[in-house]
Amino acid sequence: MRYSKVIEQFCASHSIAIPAGFRRHPASRYAVVLGEPSQLVATTWFKQEDVIYYLKHTDRSVATILDFKENVELQFDGSRLRRGPPLS
Repeated sequence: MRYSKVIEQFCASHSIAIPAGFRRHPASRYAVVLGEPSQLVATTWFKQEDVIYYLKHTDRSVATILDFKENVELQFDGSRLRRGPPLS
């Protein structure tokens, strides 16, 4: 199954809004969810380094990072992503 379908299904089951821009490009394994109410960031990433760059260069103190290849949530410690709990 493609990442875009998996991410859309996950968002639908967790009441996470999907921005229109999400469907403009093929999705990659890493996704970020921000804020309350929860909203998916339109961009997804293939490499952890790109996710880390995004997190470091945006003012996003509350972000949930999801890895849809490993089906886990990731924790950002300010410099690295660490494996967190499995996705429900």
